[in-house]
Amino acid sequence: MAAVRRLLSAQLTVRVVEWGDVQLGSRSRVINNTANTFQYDFKRAGSIQLGGNGVVASDLSRRLRFERDDSAALVKKDAADGDPVARSLLIQTRPHRSVSVNGKLYTTGPLYGPALPKGKTWALRGAIPNGGAFTDQALDVFEPQTLKKLLSDTYFRKRSGFKDSTGRIHENTMLYKGKITFADLYAVSPAFRALLGQKPDATLAPALVWWWLWTDKNGTPMMVDSIWDTWIKGGAGRPHARGAARTEYLAWRPHVTVKPPRSSLVAKIEGPAGGLPEIDDVGEAIRDRRN
Repeated sequence: MAAVRRLLSAQLTVRVVEWGDVQLGSRSRVINNTANTFQYDFKRAGSIQLGGNGVVASDLSRRLRFERDDSAALVKKDAADGDPVARSLLIQTRPHRSVSVNGKLYTTGPLYGPALPKGKTWALRGAIPNGGAFTDQALDVFEPQTLKKLLSDTYFRKRSGFKDSTGRIHENTMLYKGKITFADLYAVSPAFRALLGQKPDATLAPALVWWWLWTDKNGTPMMVDSIWDTWIKGGAGRPHARGAARTEYLAWRPHVTVKPPRSSLVAKIEGPAGGLPEIDDVGEAIRDRRN
């Protein structure tokens, strides 16, 4: 807790790498007596900037992949049949970059480019909370009240170590493990409330987020893993979504400010080109449950 408050007070910027996957049960299906899973994989990298009360800005590049053969076949078939979600997801297998600053979200990439006027390369998509940093990762450990809640429910804590995505080995770190319901996380976390968009109902409130947090010896967050699943007991037969994300905080830097794109390159648009859906955060995946 104290280490995070020091980071917020110093208003530092940190280099971030994040990756994971999301399964959409509503789009998975059985074909020729074989279960086919609809899953997309994502990777994001860039920087997030802290302010006095939490994350205030970010500059992150993102790209989707369909690493499972059955998932790749499903999304291509659905897109060929004209399904707008599948078409949007396929376009997002090409790189997109988003900058969030002063509560505004800007994105450049092929999902938005064709909708922009000539000479403009950045879409102003509107307002966004929490610095736009929590769209794939469900846990914001830079919210002091959220971190306090998570640590109060920790059921596992020990000295540990890990190798990060750069190959560097970190020793003598602390590992905390726990789980929290959607209802409890919604109650305590502004980032999760913004992600869900509405209070979880009775079919979603008991769903769980399992989490793992690694810190250095001073308590500075180094890596966060989370797995969420909308399945709940008694919900057998109902399609459900699940997702996993790992976020690494690799290098802390002072006096680095995320800046918006040049105004001459920005245009306000209503949404992606061709009326396609955005489908670029796990909140949409959670809401995609079809009873």
